[in-house]
Amino acid sequence: MSYKLEKPYTNDECDNFIFKYNHDCFQEGYKCHIEETETALFALEDNEILVNGEVKINPDYENQQKEIEKALKLEDLKQQLEELDKKRIRAVCEPSMKTPNQSWLEYYNEQIAQIRQVMAEL
Repeated sequence: MSYKLEKPYTNDECDNFIFKYNHDCFQEGYKCHIEETETALFALEDNEILVNGEVKINPDYENQQKEIEKALKLEDLKQQLEELDKKRIRAVCEPSMKTPNQSWLEYYNEQIAQIRQVMAEL
């Protein structure tokens, strides 16, 4: 649900509006953003956009959220690969066995292969 502060308004009214709706959104567990037009100041939820000064539901919102989630997941997987690469370097420099039949290097290589498979599926 969007909120609107009509112009003219004072700097204090503007600051209070921005603080109130950013705080309220945070307390309710969602994000909002503030947009200003020539006639008003709007507090919009993430799924809302301004079109010619009117608040509309963003038709691409779900797709945008999926893309953001995908990017975050890829970044997390890349970080996991970095950590495993460090462990592989140690396994090469200090060879030892994880189990009687598997070295630490083989174990890390298997984990990396699994992560790369997940990345390819995204």
